[in-house]
Amino acid sequence: MIDSHSHTFYSKHAVGTVDELVRASIAAGVKILTVTDHAPFPVDSENRLLEEELEHYFADIELARQEYKGQIRILRGLEFDYMPGVDAYNRDLLARYELDFAIGSIHYVELEGEPMAKVWELPRLSASAFLDRYFANLHALLECGLFDAVGHADTLLRGVAEDALLRRMEPLLPLFARNGVAYELNASGIRKSSLVPGSTREIHGVWNYPSRILLSQLIAHGATFTIGSDAHDPLDAGSGISALVDELQPLGLERISYFEGRRRIDMPLNYFSPALGAETRIEPREYSIE
Repeated sequence: MIDSHSHTFYSKHAVGTVDELVRASIAAGVKILTVTDHAPFPVDSENRLLEEELEHYFADIELARQEYKGQIRILRGLEFDYMPGVDAYNRDLLARYELDFAIGSIHYVELEGEPMAKVWELPRLSASAFLDRYFANLHALLECGLFDAVGHADTLLRGVAEDALLRRMEPLLPLFARNGVAYELNASGIRKSSLVPGSTREIHGVWNYPSRILLSQLIAHGATFTIGSDAHDPLDAGSGISALVDELQPLGLERISYFEGRRRIDMPLNYFSPALGAETRIEPREYSIE
């Protein structure tokens, strides 16, 4: 199992140390884990790493690498926030720290004449002004050249009708392959609440994202995919990943990618299949994003 999106107490709104996350991931069957706490960002410092914590964060990851060597591969990542005007800030962080994986995500959207919108404010997600700005920002994220993957781009399905999201996503579909940016299959959708259509009432236990229809469209456009639990608690380490793969493989999903040293490595879903002998096993392919 590969889990390329996970959080610890360094993200402030998550719990568990790096060591606790790693031990829980091993118990869950994860073989390749990327720790991706929220990177420092000028907005909302209470829900992310602070710049002065980064050295401790990476030191904790290195300690876990040494402690659990041979049991699990542990990679260094960060989940960066994106909005217009922050390219220089994010580029500086990327230049200062050696990462395996950089996720670019949109959590905050600035709206003219309104308070800043957050993607977890479900009743606000279907407003035209929000959707216009969100997808303009996503377009810019895909073109900025800073990130290896886009995190939970379809989390809007918690409060937006699928057909509306698909219409807005359609012009962006070719950009993932063209710019070498992977699309994240985020397994937290089943754990998140969503709105009952036409109301502001939240319900749980419904598959929100990723969109099955969107997956097929992305495959047709040559996109590559990462996958992650988006765990914010060691109890959720690896959660939902196997079920997600089982659900999406019949739709044409053939490979899952992860990043090491900012290089993409593609793993066939049948790589560890017991039906394949060593001499017939399909080897993973490694790509440079440069």
